[in-house]
Amino acid sequence: MNFKTSLSIMAMAAAAVCAKDYSGAELYTTDTWQYGRFEARMRMAVGSGTVSSMFLYHNDSYMGCDEPWVEVDIEVLGKNPNEFQSNIITGNGPAEGCPDKKQYSEKLHPMSPAVDQSYHTYVMEWTPDYMSWEIDGQEVRRTKAGELNEKGHDQVAELRLKPQGLRFNLWASEEPAWVGPWDESILPVNQYINWVKVYKYTPGAGENGSDFTLDWVDDFDDEDVYRWSYGNWTFDGNRVDLSIFNATVTQGAMVLSLTMAGEEGFDGIVPADPEGGINSKGGDVSNPGDDGSAIGKLKTEARLPTNRGTFNAKGERVNKANASRYRIDFKL
Repeated sequence: MNFKTSLSIMAMAAAAVCAKDYSGAELYTTDTWQYGRFEARMRMAVGSGTVSSMFLYHNDSYMGCDEPWVEVDIEVLGKNPNEFQSNIITGNGPAEGCPDKKQYSEKLHPMSPAVDQSYHTYVMEWTPDYMSWEIDGQEVRRTKAGELNEKGHDQVAELRLKPQGLRFNLWASEEPAWVGPWDESILPVNQYINWVKVYKYTPGAGENGSDFTLDWVDDFDDEDVYRWSYGNWTFDGNRVDLSIFNATVTQGAMVLSLTMAGEEGFDGIVPADPEGGINSKGGDVSNPGDDGSAIGKLKTEARLPTNRGTFNAKGERVNKANASRYRIDFKL
């Protein structure tokens, strides 16, 4: 069987397993880090019922029981485009015979201009001593080791248990009290990621004596299939199936889309980011994801990464039981 035929068959198989009425997207790094600084320039998606995010996540958290849940969030709850929610999630998730013992520490932060009207630079900084969040160069929250959440947990200390990868996703929650009532007429909606920067934690050895050294930058001029993978699963409380077809590299940006099932993909114009420095023009409808190579052309046609397959974050084939426990990070 030739490569193009294989891609076509897998594309049809991916469509066949779609069981929900809507499709979202998740982008995640193939690498993980024990501490670091994580930056992204984004114009987020909004719309009642939606969640548009950037987060750190320990890949085995979903396993539950004795496996630590380690996660740090930036989440835009679509009912309000004028704020975002920061959160630390630690403890242990649910599994067969094991209750949900996750701990949370949500806080809401005002945003201006609204998150869907302008690009903002979002930053999470993680060290053994603190977790902090920054927006457009201003720190908006810092949680220090030794500080306890409302249930008496030192979550910064608990974050030390496992390394985390960087993730972005766009989905729709079934909890209207959290995100607002669902209205499919808003679809499609899109989250635009202009660039991503990741810094390693190097105490005192960074630029100008800082604690962070730049590891890499991705400005999405092309599709780096070695750096990123794509979600193709779902989880309880989610109205959508995460689809690889809803993560599109185009016009110097990564676009995550939330669509009706069967209408996946993005062929619009990426909004310009006049202050972003990389995607500063917008409106270029060329597709830099197609690098001219045979694999690049096929991957662009099929919207499949070369490290394709039906796998969860751990690298195991997705099954319904595991998928249903994946990233249930809100209070029911």
